[in-house]
Amino acid sequence: MAPETPSRVIALRAQGFRNLGSLSFQPGSHFNVIHGDNGAGKSNVLEAIYYLGSLKSFRGAKTDDLIALDSELASIEARLEGGPAPHTLRIDIGRTQRRRLRLDDKRPRSTAAWFQTVRMVLFHPGDLVLAAGSADKRRAFLDRMLEQMDPIYASTLSSYEKALRSRNRLLKEECTDRRSVRAYDAILSKAGAVVGQARRRLIEDLGPRVERAFTEVFAGDTPLGVRYLPRVEPSEEVIAEALERSFEKDCARGFTTDGPHGDDLELRLHDVGARHHGSQGQHRTIVLALKTAELDLLTERTGRVPILLLDDVSSELDRSRNRRFFEVLSHAGGQVFLTTTHPEFILLENDRVDFQVEAGRLTR
Repeated sequence: MAPETPSRVIALRAQGFRNLGSLSFQPGSHFNVIHGDNGAGKSNVLEAIYYLGSLKSFRGAKTDDLIALDSELASIEARLEGGPAPHTLRIDIGRTQRRRLRLDDKRPRSTAAWFQTVRMVLFHPGDLVLAAGSADKRRAFLDRMLEQMDPIYASTLSSYEKALRSRNRLLKEECTDRRSVRAYDAILSKAGAVVGQARRRLIEDLGPRVERAFTEVFAGDTPLGVRYLPRVEPSEEVIAEALERSFEKDCARGFTTDGPHGDDLELRLHDVGARHHGSQGQHRTIVLALKTAELDLLTERTGRVPILLLDDVSSELDRSRNRRFFEVLSHAGGQVFLTTTHPEFILLENDRVDFQVEAGRLTR
C-alpha cells in the first residue's frame, strides 16, 4: 500500500502545560529542530505533542506534574492533516476534574478512535529500557504499536487487563473461592489468545526490519535476533488449561502466573540475551533499530507516515550513524520533531525549520 500524505501537525497550541506558558507555533512539514539549553523546556514541547497522540507522558508524569505551578488547568490543541480529512484535537487536563478530550469539537467514541486519528513514534533516552529493562517495557512497546494499527486491539487488551486485576484481587483474599476466580478464566483465555496472536504476528513482521536496521542503518557490530517469547502458547485452550493447572500456585502467590501478561520480545546478540550481555552502546543501537522498524511498519500497515519525535537523539549517535539515520528519515518523508542542545550536530542541510526554546518560550 502506497503511503498517503504523511501525518502532520500544522498548528499547535498549549496553555498551562509544564513551563511552556502560552505556546503557539506552526511547525514545518518535515524536520523541526527544537534547540536550547538544558532545562529550557525543549522536552516539554515534545511531551505536549506526544501526550496529544498517546494520552500519557513519556516521562511517566502524573497529571499534577503536567500542569504549570500557577495554573489549575492545562490544555493542548492541534490541527492535523494527512488522513482522509484534517482533524482538530483538544485535551483539557485539570487538577480537580477529569481529563476532557475533543476530536473535531466532539467527544471521541473511544480512546481507540483517538489513537487511529494521530499516530506517533517516539525516541527518548529513557527508551534504553527496551533493550536493558524488564519485559513489561517491551510489551508496552508492542501494545502501543498494535493500538495504533487496530482499533479492536485496545479494547481487547483492556478487557484482558481488567479481568486480570479482578482475578488477582480474589487470589489475594484469605479464603479464595475457586468458583469466583474461575469466572474470569474464560475472559482471560479468549482475550489473551487474541492479544498473544496479535503480538506474534506483529513480531514476525517487525523482527526482520529491526535486524536489518540494526545492521544496515546503525552498523551493529554483532548479529541481532528478534523473536516472540510467549509465557503460554497464545491459544484459548492452552491458556485455559494453564490457568486451571496453576490455580494452587496462583493462590499461594496471590497473583495469576500464566498468560500474555508474561510475554516478552526477546532480543539476542550472538545468541545470548542482549539485556544482560549487551553494552550500553549496543542497547542504544538496538532501541534506535526498534524505532526505525516501528516507523517503517506503521507506515506500511496504516498507509500514513507517523509523526516522529526524537528527544536528544544526536547525543546518542556518532557522526556516521547520525548521518545514516537522518538519511533514512529524509527518505521516509514524515514530519519530525527533534530536540538538541547543539543544532549544529543535526546533520541536515535542507528541509529543516529551527526553533529556539528559552525559559519555556519558543521562537523561530
